[in-house]
Amino acid sequence: MSTSSLNRGSIAALFAFVALLPQCRSEDTSSAGKPLASASSGAYEYIVVGSGAGGGPLAARLARAGKRVLLLEAGDDVAKSLTYRVPAMHALATEDPSMAWWFWVQHSKDPAIDRQDWKRTAQGVLYPRGSALGGSTAVNAMVTVLPSRADWNRIAEITGDRSWRADAMDAYYDRVREWLGIELPEPAVALRDDTVANFLGAAARVDQPDGAGSAASLSTVLGHDVNEALRAGETTGLYRLPLATTNGERNGARERVVRTADEGHPLTIVTNAFVTRVLWDESAAVPTARGVEYVPQHAVYGASLAQEKVTAEPVQALASAEVIVSAGTFNSPQLLMLSGVGEDTQLAAHEIAARVALPGVGENLQDRYEAPVVSELARPLDVVAPCKLGDQAAAEADTDPCLASWRAGAADGVYRTPGFLASLLVRSRPEEPLADLQVFAVPTDARGYYPGYAKDSAAAKQRFTWLLLKAHTKNHDGTVKLSGASPFARPVIAFNSYDEKDPLHDPDLLALVAGVKLARRIATEMRALVPSDPVREVWPGPAVSSDDELAAWIRKESWGHHACCTNKMGRNDDPSAVVDSQFRVIGTRGLRVVDASVFPEIPGTFIALPTYMIAEKAADAILGAVR
Repeated sequence: MSTSSLNRGSIAALFAFVALLPQCRSEDTSSAGKPLASASSGAYEYIVVGSGAGGGPLAARLARAGKRVLLLEAGDDVAKSLTYRVPAMHALATEDPSMAWWFWVQHSKDPAIDRQDWKRTAQGVLYPRGSALGGSTAVNAMVTVLPSRADWNRIAEITGDRSWRADAMDAYYDRVREWLGIELPEPAVALRDDTVANFLGAAARVDQPDGAGSAASLSTVLGHDVNEALRAGETTGLYRLPLATTNGERNGARERVVRTADEGHPLTIVTNAFVTRVLWDESAAVPTARGVEYVPQHAVYGASLAQEKVTAEPVQALASAEVIVSAGTFNSPQLLMLSGVGEDTQLAAHEIAARVALPGVGENLQDRYEAPVVSELARPLDVVAPCKLGDQAAAEADTDPCLASWRAGAADGVYRTPGFLASLLVRSRPEEPLADLQVFAVPTDARGYYPGYAKDSAAAKQRFTWLLLKAHTKNHDGTVKLSGASPFARPVIAFNSYDEKDPLHDPDLLALVAGVKLARRIATEMRALVPSDPVREVWPGPAVSSDDELAAWIRKESWGHHACCTNKMGRNDDPSAVVDSQFRVIGTRGLRVVDASVFPEIPGTFIALPTYMIAEKAADAILGAVR
């Protein structure tokens, strides 16, 4: 499939495809939970806005401590859908109107650079998020990897709060493990495909030149648990990726909150509840949150792929103790600003009455960078060749053998994975203190997000991608700003990627250059091992060869999907801080933010598990266990 053919897909064509998806999502599941409640009655101590990796576990933990909690989720409960349940369908989930929100972002400060990115549309570059019970954990790839211990120690340094040190945070990983199933895919998923096994064997030889790359040794290497290694200290090497699955099926924040409510704890869950503003106690000397206003209607937000005209009347819900905003990296700062918390000039520009002047709201936006090295093979990969991923007729007629294998619970079925068959964790330079590149073996063409990318990826069975992820990025220049005073309008999101003063020598960009060169060394090793198995690089392709050419290519083609840090945690005397080390919004009472937006710096290589961990820590802060 050529770049040009991919670029011709239209949003209209995508909608025609995803319109078929509900017919693929007809299966029932015993974990669907009870009918969700209404917030029209009852007294709540805590209101949590958003049921994702931050809000869901926090609401559950508070309710299990006996607190009366109202959990408001803008999306619906989609647990019966195959696109939710089947790990291999996670990309389809991000294009499913029943559970997807699409944002359009700017990557570079220089618009001319963005215009060179083939993924860009007239609206910008696609950035998919989730809107369902479970938030973006309903559409993510389920990868569940611990951050470096240095990441937690760095937060302790920034905040001056030793309770954030890694030794203390270990307890929250244990607490997450109490309820979150984490599985390692069977090595046989990857190793039964000779071509994939050869790729992994070549990677093992490049990573450890003195080691063996045989199937037997690979099986041993892939038996190691990267989380146990990271918990013990810094690590590098070839690993399988831990997944938030139970018996090969997605699980996460949704399952935690539904189980909590089903067991009789005082948790009220209301879906299709889009929160538009925080309500304030007008008589208080210090701005004090007393509740929220929300619209009880599905798909009213501008990012929804199934957006509807607002017809429902707004509803108010009050909290006797606190309001906790867990709406995510884009929506939490938007909700704060709409409620009068933010930078004065921006609020005034949209005629929003200022309650608390916090210039850091919506600033400090960070992400990881990703770039692919894609190869064309002589024949389809065995691991995906029989699969009919995204084929509505095959799912309906039960003629997809890979889906049948998943339904039967076969341990070596590829649908039990998100398609990431193994990962190489490495340092981009020997002098790097931490492993900063995670390199994924992906049996498809993975070149980022654009309308229709999931369908194209499912069809690319003769392609293999080394997907490069740059961790511990240094760029803090991104922003989330209001596009207007309407709560239903998407914000303006600019990542301002890399260092614009000297972009081609940005350390993060140069690390990805090293990653491309690593992938090419693996390809060279594979050709030496198996000269009869032709592998041809098609992206970026051999024409992009020098370091400067690679840097220019990465600058325009890279992307990310772990946005964070827009409500920075810090000391009270830090003018850029939005929340303190106990998640309290500075200058307010009764208002906290608990989600990925509070990280002062992006942690680790994947963001879901550290966000689950801070949700558990926030529960302790609220319940008084952290001082």
